[in-house]
Amino acid sequence: MKIGLKTGTATGGKKKRAFRLTVDRRQILTCLAAVLLVLAAGVICEYACNMRILSLPRQQRGIFEVAEGNIRAEGFVKTDKGWELTEEKGTLTVELGGWYIDKLAYSYDYDHLLNATAYVCYYNGYGEADPEQDMVIEDRNSKLVKTSYLNIGEEVDHVQLTIDRNELGESGSREAAAGENLTVTGFEICNVAKVHWARMGFFWALFGMAAFFWIFRQTIGKRIEIGFAAACLTIGILMVSALPVTKVGYDEETHFMRAMEIASFPWGMNLSPAAWNKMIPSLDDWPENQPGSLEEEQQIEEYFDTEGDYKNGTIHPDVTVPKGSVPAYLGQAVLLKIGKGLGLPLAALIRLGRLGNLLVYTAIMFFAIKKTPVGKAIMSAIGLLPTSVFMACIYGYDASVTAWIYLSAAWMLKEILTPQEKITWKSYAMILVTFVLGCGAKAVYAPMILIGLLLPKSKFRDKKQMIAMRTGFILVLLGLLASFVLPVLIAPKEVGDVRGGATSEVGQMSYILGHPLAYAEILLKNIFHQLPKFTFGTDIFSAQGHLAEGSFTWLSGILVVYAIVTDTRSTAPETLSGRQKLWIFLTLAAAVALVWTSMYIAYTVPGNLIIAGVQGRYYLPVLFLFYLLFNSRTVIARIENVWYHTGVLAVSAAVLLITMWQTVIVPCCL
Repeated sequence: MKIGLKTGTATGGKKKRAFRLTVDRRQILTCLAAVLLVLAAGVICEYACNMRILSLPRQQRGIFEVAEGNIRAEGFVKTDKGWELTEEKGTLTVELGGWYIDKLAYSYDYDHLLNATAYVCYYNGYGEADPEQDMVIEDRNSKLVKTSYLNIGEEVDHVQLTIDRNELGESGSREAAAGENLTVTGFEICNVAKVHWARMGFFWALFGMAAFFWIFRQTIGKRIEIGFAAACLTIGILMVSALPVTKVGYDEETHFMRAMEIASFPWGMNLSPAAWNKMIPSLDDWPENQPGSLEEEQQIEEYFDTEGDYKNGTIHPDVTVPKGSVPAYLGQAVLLKIGKGLGLPLAALIRLGRLGNLLVYTAIMFFAIKKTPVGKAIMSAIGLLPTSVFMACIYGYDASVTAWIYLSAAWMLKEILTPQEKITWKSYAMILVTFVLGCGAKAVYAPMILIGLLLPKSKFRDKKQMIAMRTGFILVLLGLLASFVLPVLIAPKEVGDVRGGATSEVGQMSYILGHPLAYAEILLKNIFHQLPKFTFGTDIFSAQGHLAEGSFTWLSGILVVYAIVTDTRSTAPETLSGRQKLWIFLTLAAAVALVWTSMYIAYTVPGNLIIAGVQGRYYLPVLFLFYLLFNSRTVIARIENVWYHTGVLAVSAAVLLITMWQTVIVPCCL
């Protein structure tokens, strides 16, 4: 049954545009039923995950302190506080007698990064202790954690906790760490059933996406961008909620600082030491020591919420945000501004800013997919790659850069492939504005604007307009290049990026300008050596910053290749010719060369033959057009859009969810 609402005509004899609101009651009921079923399924799955604990004998459920008699020490001395490490290496063996251990917690008195190794001897399928099946847990603890929780989930004979002073701390701090007293104060068995909201959210997202793709498959068949937005927002919000508030993305502390500076305009920031340590490289936020459980994450959040004052602190940093980067941080900064106004604790504020990045990325990609006349499935698959969504769920400008460049590329393709339609100044302005918004933060992609020179003469009303528009493309290129090339040529710095070691812009430029042919050889060797990994490998498909990489890179590769070969659908009458593809390839190659050269100058020790610092995520802005070069209508996939679009999105969402389960939920949230 359908109900409708229709407007009449306006007064004064003028007709008012008809407005219709049509609602399919059956679809509403279907959606409501699906929501209820999804919620129920998530709760049931979460209950099932707790069944092992709930089925234990009552005397084994709860939190139990391990008696001293069950602990044997080597390299430790028993004191009033606990077991003090006195040797270079010590082992504490905890006898557990075959109990089922969901988590084994050990508390300690130590003010540094604690890196330990736990060897878990558990019972095999025959109910026997089998040392050859030991579970090895590399337990890297944050400086802010004082009780570590080992996720075991087995019937355990004993656990050996080994601490080596040579493994304490982190490079640059090991000497200080090894000199501090370390005392393990006690052990606890934690067999407690509890609701893990991130895990239940995962089940809700999994079943919710399946229901959405089925119910709205007809809509997705017509408008794949709607399915993309639904998947990106649903899974992205779950990721923002599940990610630790610690530094998980590359240089995330710098990007957080810049976003906070914009959000604090015009008064500036007033930070406590704890809040300031979130914005600089520090042991308090060391990325290699992430929380290994929900309890550890709660300890870190409690510290930041208690000590992280971002309004009345005594530190007033003077942060300079590059002007070209400001648009890329606006989504993060706006929500940070709102969160600051609401007085949210620091941990919630961090997540809110990350959400701002996700919302902007999803919105721009939605319009890019909608606008492009070709490769909609290809762009959707790239946009939902685990690496792409991860970059959108942390602080940074990479996601925004990629989305804006894709929108500009989509606009250019629309104009290039419709030669019979005249280009308007509005459309031309949109191409330039969106491109500048993307390249403002990373001008190395500037050569891609020259794709606009492929606009055929038939697109212009007259020769004057053609000259003006083509000149505009060239001027934008020159302006963007001048923003980062000229400073290096005119006044190179004695020191480049200190993260790369003994770097020097002056020294590196002397090598490049003094030996241009030798550098060209170095550049080409480095590019081609890494090309497979950066275009069809883990670094571009499933890298997750400082977290572990996903193991389903192969499935992402199959999906991308499938989309490249089969996505021959187009809303434009023309296809890219060989000449046009060659020109696009040259502009992409120029952009890639600038990416590598910029890292060679700023991040690589002068004279080194290996260019350091280049990562797969730097290829994301060029990936769509690069894949499009291999797209051809020689292969026709005779499958309806309703199944084709839905299938591509469903597989993309599945890979994204599985990767998040492996890299975020299981390691950090359980």
